[in-house]
Amino acid sequence: MHKELQSSAEGQSGAPEQVASLDALRVEWRQFLDHLARKTHNFMATHLQSCELASCTPGGVLEMVCCRKFSYEELLQDRELLQRELSEFYAMPLQLRLRYDSEKDACTREKSVFTLFQELSQTNEVLRFLIREFGGELVY
Repeated sequence: MHKELQSSAEGQSGAPEQVASLDALRVEWRQFLDHLARKTHNFMATHLQSCELASCTPGGVLEMVCCRKFSYEELLQDRELLQRELSEFYAMPLQLRLRYDSEKDACTREKSVFTLFQELSQTNEVLRFLIREFGGELVY
């Protein structure tokens, strides 16, 4: 059991119940990814790098947000395995909810050379001067 996880008051069965804390889960997130890689789940660990832990209820419902659609779809297929691995690593029963965030995907998407050059031609005063004075045309 990881020391950052908190014990709540004793439950009805008399045994202490684990309370999931988002901050505690985040503290050991990188170790969890390393743990997966050591267990030959490199593919899953790679997809999880584009995800973040968004919220966690005291009852153990963990919401994870994926910033890449492909990663979201792949993780969704392996959700049960990922949920088992999370529960095992954090030593508590966790229920996983995956969510895809299209806005973050658009913001973090790597721009192509063409897009960067077009943006530069619109914002850079030197390039605009050259195009205006010499009648050049940008070729992408």
